[in-house]
Amino acid sequence: MRGLVRKHAERLAALLVLAMTCFAVANGAQLGVPAWLAGAAAWGAAMLLWPALDRRQRRQAWWLIGAGVAALAWVGWHTGRVPWLGVLTNNTALLGMLAAVSFLQLIGLGETGEAPRGRGALWRTLAGVHVFGAVINLSAIFIMADRMGQGRGPTLTQASALTRGFLAAALWSPFFAATAVALTYAPGATLAELAAAGLPLALCLLVIAGRDLLRNPATGAAFVGYPMHPAALWVPAVLAVMVIGGHWLWPAWSTLAIVSLAAPVMAAGVVVGRAGVVEGGAQLARHVMRRLPVMRGELSLFLAAAVFATGLNALIESNGGALPMSRVGPVEAALVLAVMIGLCVAGIHAVISITMVAAWLAPLSPDPVLMGVVYVQCWAIGLAAGPMSGIHLALQGRYGLSSTALARANWRYCLLAYLAAVVTLWVVGVWRGV
Repeated sequence: MRGLVRKHAERLAALLVLAMTCFAVANGAQLGVPAWLAGAAAWGAAMLLWPALDRRQRRQAWWLIGAGVAALAWVGWHTGRVPWLGVLTNNTALLGMLAAVSFLQLIGLGETGEAPRGRGALWRTLAGVHVFGAVINLSAIFIMADRMGQGRGPTLTQASALTRGFLAAALWSPFFAATAVALTYAPGATLAELAAAGLPLALCLLVIAGRDLLRNPATGAAFVGYPMHPAALWVPAVLAVMVIGGHWLWPAWSTLAIVSLAAPVMAAGVVVGRAGVVEGGAQLARHVMRRLPVMRGELSLFLAAAVFATGLNALIESNGGALPMSRVGPVEAALVLAVMIGLCVAGIHAVISITMVAAWLAPLSPDPVLMGVVYVQCWAIGLAAGPMSGIHLALQGRYGLSSTALARANWRYCLLAYLAAVVTLWVVGVWRGV
């Protein structure tokens, strides 16, 4: 009986996540749909999926919600008003994007041939997981790791290559949660500006990642990579064209709304074209019912972070905050980035540190592009260094790799990546005149 109830709860939650995505797109497309509708659907789904969360996820969510509610209560007690609407509006657009992008898993990567070996295989694997991870997110790692592990799971070196190449895409990809968070908490920054600063750094990080792994002479000869076919690059190419075309056709639409519409439309077109209307429709329906409820971790984290951010913003606005700096230039941004990466190492997710920093520095009105770049850099570097990051925990749960060992294997790389990020912040500061 309990299993039947849980199954029905997951089905209803799946429909609510789908409704959340539709409401979020409609709001971003300026169709007059209030943002709180998406939030209400998201919270409904999160409550239905709450029993399926593990203990760590629940504890983290309760901590964030408790801190946010306490801050809102304090503000209400002293000001007589509780600015609670952000609980229903913060982070719902990026949750809608994550749900929409998940449909791209139905397309696949187009693998062919035997697994390649050697130094060239390492470089092609880094490039492949970077490009495809930028589009289909974490599923690209699992698809590639399953094949590279040849039934036994990836080695620590293979997993390190996949995580480094994947996370570097956070610096520029419009399909990455990092970009959505940066655009949300650095209002005024644009996707084109973040990509202009992030793409060169991403290429630099790929080089750093590969050279660091090749410090071990045995890696070059023994590395087993992923068989990637060049023709498969049509997936990210078509999506990029759709996003650019969407900006040209509907300039008033938000970037998240365009991405959230383009991803499922492309996936539906490919699936129906391959399997026909009936079978293609069945595959899409199965994805909604089976894959969307798996978002329970993202729902709990981002909705709890919305409560925390709403409370923290209200607290700072009503009482002010201690600021050890009077402006935010490249030097200050580099120091803030170091602290944020340290928080990731301590087990605090990047989205939480981004939320805190955005609210803390808001009174200084920092340059939005500079701060947006800091946020995506925190995501790309901090999650590679953090043992509690979602990607490391996912690899631990699926393949039995130690999340602590994965993080430690990346620390030297992360230090070099941070130095490259500091140089990028200096360049952005000169560009923006801050």
